[in-house]
Amino acid sequence: MIRFALVCANGHEFESWFASNESYDFQIANKLVSCPYCNGTGIAKAVMAPAVARAVGASAKPAAAPKQNVALLGEADGGLRDMARELHQKIVAATVDVGTEFAREARRIHDGEAPERPIRGQTSPEEARALLDEGVEIMPMPASPEDLG
Repeated sequence: MIRFALVCANGHEFESWFASNESYDFQIANKLVSCPYCNGTGIAKAVMAPAVARAVGASAKPAAAPKQNVALLGEADGGLRDMARELHQKIVAATVDVGTEFAREARRIHDGEAPERPIRGQTSPEEARALLDEGVEIMPMPASPEDLG
């Protein structure tokens, strides 16, 4: 998975994840990506600072926690919050939680070594990228609004 900083034609900045550069190009060309603020489909990559490796040592600062995508919804948008909560609940109800064994179990299912079934769990971004590269069709699980607190 690759995270891109994006900007719409109206100047709204946001981030999104893509399986590859080719996936980004295809989705942008086919107007499958829209701005979360204005729903515009005129999207381009924003200027991003390169990742710089830092020396590990006593003076090195700990890495900041990864940021989450969030939305500010007014009272009139309560239906969107309810939809997010409902989607999260449906995924939880329809899947088996395999916890931190997600990557291993997803590979076993993909390779036919374990029975096919919907699962959920936790894995690192690097492991998620590796699964996608191997052809394992995974997706980020949407957070319930209550999970952000």
